[in-house]
Amino acid sequence: MPEWLRSFIYDEMGGSYEPDRNAFQNNLSSDEEKNRKYLGTYFPRSFTESYCIFANLFDNTAYVEAMKIKDSVSILSFGCGTGGDLMGLLEAISEKMPWVENIDITAYDGNFNAVVMLKSIVEQPNNKQRFKRLKVDYAPVPMTKPDDFPLFCGVIKKSYDFVVSLKMVNELYRNNIIANKPYAAFLGELASKLTETGVMLLLDVPLKEKGNWLATLMSRGLREFLKSNDGYDAIVPLPCYVLGRKCNERCYLSWTFYGDIFASEPVTYCMLARKELAHSVCKGLSKGDYVINDSNECCKKVRGTKTIDAFNLRKN
Repeated sequence: MPEWLRSFIYDEMGGSYEPDRNAFQNNLSSDEEKNRKYLGTYFPRSFTESYCIFANLFDNTAYVEAMKIKDSVSILSFGCGTGGDLMGLLEAISEKMPWVENIDITAYDGNFNAVVMLKSIVEQPNNKQRFKRLKVDYAPVPMTKPDDFPLFCGVIKKSYDFVVSLKMVNELYRNNIIANKPYAAFLGELASKLTETGVMLLLDVPLKEKGNWLATLMSRGLREFLKSNDGYDAIVPLPCYVLGRKCNERCYLSWTFYGDIFASEPVTYCMLARKELAHSVCKGLSKGDYVINDSNECCKKVRGTKTIDAFNLRKN
């Protein structure tokens, strides 16, 4: 995390480091004080996770070639909170794709206080000066019942180069806003918002909800979505690109990022794109025994002669 951002969230905005997983399982109703604790504790983690994931993608030669024609990109951050995921992505774009000059963002969250904090961070001069134009549409719209999610998605008419959602689906699932097959349902509503070169990142916490491990629900939800939507493919984890809709394993996907002192808990995540882009990104990567979690378990269906990180999109 850049020093200006660290100083801003702790010294200017009053963020405090107070980890409490149980207290932050439901953030839709968090007040300003609770959001400051979240800002100082979990914002750095989300920043690190988002930055590391997208920096890895931006080191993929085929992806960069597809994006070099664009000096403007668009982002949908769904469940943006105070903006750790969004700021991590902007940092990766600024560092790895310096030809991008214009950013258009739609930032959605159900918590008004969190969106106010996000606005202060995004509009901080050190952030804005990195791009020629940085335009943000803030959407603090609460979701309280099952009809709210598809209704909100239905009014989104734009297409985006990045659709990003970190640690949001577990709350929708826990609160029965998406009561069944949460990840398949989430992907089903939002994948269609991708441009032809768009990438979607869906990341969550690998906790247990309603008797189900979310890391396993995510791998199953990804396959269910792919089976019903032939125009898309996974790009991460890599064995899900190789087999995808043909696989029936209940994999436990998890990874830990250590880029920041506060970022040391595992997450579960996947990325997908339209089929043509996914093929370009993944076709030149090595195949082998794909490690799919921090326990060094390998995909049971795709085997090879060497051990490979299932989340690494760089040439290996």
